[in-house]
Amino acid sequence: MQKKRMIGCLIVVGLLGLYGCSGSASISGQQTETEITAEDGSLAEDGSAAAGEAALGPEDGTYQMEVELLGGSGRASVTSPAKVEIKDGKAVATLEWSSPNYDYMVVDGEKYLPVNTEGNSVFQIPVEAFDQDIAVIADTVAMSTPHEIEYTLNFHAGENGQNAAKADTSEQEDADGAEKGQQTAAVGGNPAKTAAAPLTYDHSMELSYAENFAVDYYEGGYKLLTTRLNGDRILIVPKHQQAPEDAEALVSPSAEGEPGKLIVLQEPVKNLYLVASSVMDMFAQLDSMDAISMCGLKEEDWYIPAAKQAMKDGTLLYAGKYSQPDYELLLSQNCSMAIENSMIYHTPEVMEKLDEFGIPTLVEYSSYEEHPLGRVEWVRFFGALLDQEEKADQLFEKQKEALKRVEAEESTGKTVAFFYITSNGLVQVRQSTDYIPKMIELAGGKYVFENLGDPDSRRSTVNLQLEDFYDGAQDADFLVYNTTIDRQVQTLEDLLKKCSLLKDFKAVKNHQVWCTTEDMYQQSMSAGNLIEDFHRMLTGDDKETRYLYRLK
Repeated sequence: MQKKRMIGCLIVVGLLGLYGCSGSASISGQQTETEITAEDGSLAEDGSAAAGEAALGPEDGTYQMEVELLGGSGRASVTSPAKVEIKDGKAVATLEWSSPNYDYMVVDGEKYLPVNTEGNSVFQIPVEAFDQDIAVIADTVAMSTPHEIEYTLNFHAGENGQNAAKADTSEQEDADGAEKGQQTAAVGGNPAKTAAAPLTYDHSMELSYAENFAVDYYEGGYKLLTTRLNGDRILIVPKHQQAPEDAEALVSPSAEGEPGKLIVLQEPVKNLYLVASSVMDMFAQLDSMDAISMCGLKEEDWYIPAAKQAMKDGTLLYAGKYSQPDYELLLSQNCSMAIENSMIYHTPEVMEKLDEFGIPTLVEYSSYEEHPLGRVEWVRFFGALLDQEEKADQLFEKQKEALKRVEAEESTGKTVAFFYITSNGLVQVRQSTDYIPKMIELAGGKYVFENLGDPDSRRSTVNLQLEDFYDGAQDADFLVYNTTIDRQVQTLEDLLKKCSLLKDFKAVKNHQVWCTTEDMYQQSMSAGNLIEDFHRMLTGDDKETRYLYRLK
């Protein structure tokens, strides 16, 4: 490429937009000279563009130009439109952040300091290209230690500068503009809140079993995801588009009660903090592990191969459990959203702190679904979040087919007790309305405790005295021991050492004591296969089971 030379102002912006030209910057007093060349480096003898090339873009002057900001945590923002001054081929933008905590920016390797001392941080930075993504770094001192965060800016001039409004630089005009209020282009997860026209509803996702979420589709590729138990909503905005002016008023047609908070995320969704461990299997099977940057389990605690490998490779970081997240790590990794389960409600101070740092929280309620496949169907919720609906539908249909194979056969009428023995000698069993008894029923069996627990409570388990368990389960045809919780039981002898009273049980005498595999709970996408395993256990099918095995 020929050596770059300074070009006149009329050519600068045109070549920026038309040829995707490169530029180099020399900085003096926070001002930058941007030298432009055509893609092939060619110039006419007089230093103008090659013959036949029209001069494009804004002329010298001061403009108000829409600016899009991507990256970061999802709450920081810059004022849009922003003032852009073009003089002698140099474009400089005045950029105001939504926070006073930014102490410097880095553009093209050069550091820029704020031009103000009070209020939100304001910088004057060079604009090397219009209508193209510009990588920048902003350092925030909001945490106990400073953190550099990567962002992308895009100044929307449009062809021939049609989107750049010529600004009157008088003080009175500036005051009028401030009085009217400016749009806000929010970071990464939250595009400009009042930039696009109102959305037009198209259709809703039809659900088979799930009752606790809704997905609604709008024209232009927009989606609204709703968790029905708390009314929280996620608006998914297509890449390079902006949120509509009526975003806060969007409500799912099937929603009941008052709407909850609104989270705005822009595609592609990235930098998630996944605390709800049962959801990891969904992300893995959707081939969307790259959407998660942080999680709430350590490598040794995962049974999902893709999660273990990602942590080993360093692409997935441990950011603390739900009650003790590593806030500094979340912020440094530009966390866009935390995906939690209902345990987060036990630590409301964590939710408040996440919100304070601009990290929205999604509480997923798959465990509240009554039907086992209702839990699995949440893969379609996350498929919509990740723009993987087709893949999600295929995965869900596979589990539906597994259930159909079992439902086609008659019930065995055989009884099953599902339990484990706690460290203090109690026996923990499943509440009768829990999904495990439902799976046993769908597999053709009968849960031995028919009316156990409070159906109105959200608890899945009940602790029984050993005598009560003996009375209820002594004559059960099958015993299934939950080794996902108690991993010390590997043989029948191990189990009898924990509770010698079990030797009198019918299932023990008939060698019908089974265990779950340790990964059963994390394999949330395999409910249909687990039902098949229960059915094979009940019927004496010789086919190998995946999530159950007989104790010997």
